[in-house]
Amino acid sequence: MKNLILISLALLAQPIAAAVGEPELELKGYISAWSQDCAGGACQLPKPGERNRPVTLRLGMPAAPGEAAAAHAEETLALPGGGELPADINFFAICPYAGKDNCAGRYFQAQVSLSGRAGAFCAVSLNAADFAPFPVLMCAGIAPDGRRFGVTLHRQPL
Repeated sequence: MKNLILISLALLAQPIAAAVGEPELELKGYISAWSQDCAGGACQLPKPGERNRPVTLRLGMPAAPGEAAAAHAEETLALPGGGELPADINFFAICPYAGKDNCAGRYFQAQVSLSGRAGAFCAVSLNAADFAPFPVLMCAGIAPDGRRFGVTLHRQPL
């Protein structure tokens, strides 16, 4: 009996989205690294590092106002000329508190945090059409020597 109660509590603790059968959103795209020399006041063209690393995430869908769901990935990409660029990727689905009709007005957010030589945080809020099948976003930080280090999230291989 004790096991039955624990299983029941575990099932009830699942997100409401799972309880009402909301589908998960599969997000498939790519992340690529690059650097850009901006020393001396003029920027050169970006130089590609590692390109087209596949990223696939499954994002649950919140079902009630005030709920959110998250998906996370960590990638470390090679930079041009050597070195690595660690990137944390977070995707969110958000049902606003003012949502009506079971999350009408649901929106999405993509966040990228870069560490190492390019400490940076970039984020964008998007509607469903701009978010899926994968959000498109560039994120970069600048080193004291004027060099930018960044990543691009993209839908098609470069």
